[in-house]
Amino acid sequence: MIQITDEILNKYLDGELSREVSELVKGELRTTEELQKKYNTLKLVHENLSHLKEDEVSPGFTDSLMKQIVRKKFAIPKQQKYFIFSIATFITLLCLVIFGFSISAIISSAPSSIGESKSVLDSVTNLSDGLVKTLKHLFSGKGLSIIGSIFSFLIIISGYFFFEMQKRAKANLANGQQL
Repeated sequence: MIQITDEILNKYLDGELSREVSELVKGELRTTEELQKKYNTLKLVHENLSHLKEDEVSPGFTDSLMKQIVRKKFAIPKQQKYFIFSIATFITLLCLVIFGFSISAIISSAPSSIGESKSVLDSVTNLSDGLVKTLKHLFSGKGLSIIGSIFSFLIIISGYFFFEMQKRAKANLANGQQL
C-alpha cells in the first residue's frame, strides 16, 4: 500500500507511472471517494490546461525590448545635464570676473609714464608683479576666508538642488513618469 499524493495522481494522469503502481492507484481510486474527488479535480484541470493556447509574440519583440531597456538605463536625464552645465558655467564666469577685476585693478594702479619708453618685457614684468601681489593680497587672511565662504555657500546650494532633483527623478520613476 502506497500513499497517493497529488504528485502521484498527476503522474498517473500523464501516464508516467509503472504498470504495477498504476494498478495500485486505479484500485485505490475505486475504493476511496475522497481520492476519486481529487482525481476528478486534477483531471479537469489537466484537460483545461491542455486546451489553453499560449500567447505568441513577434520574433523581434525581445530585441526591441532589450534596446528600450538599454536606452533608458544609460540615458542621463536632461534636467541633470542642464543643472551641471549651469553650475559649471556659473563657476567659470565667477572666476573670469574675479580675474578681470584683478587685471583691471593692476592696470589702473600701474603708473603710466608717457615720457619713458619701456620695453614690452619690462611692462609685462611690472604688470605680472602687480598681479601676483594683488592675488597674494586677495588670497590671504580675510580675502581667502571670504572667497572660501562664498565657494562653500555655492557648493552647499548646488548640492541641495542636485539632491532635490535626484529625489524628484526617483519619485517620477516610481510613479512611472518619464524624465
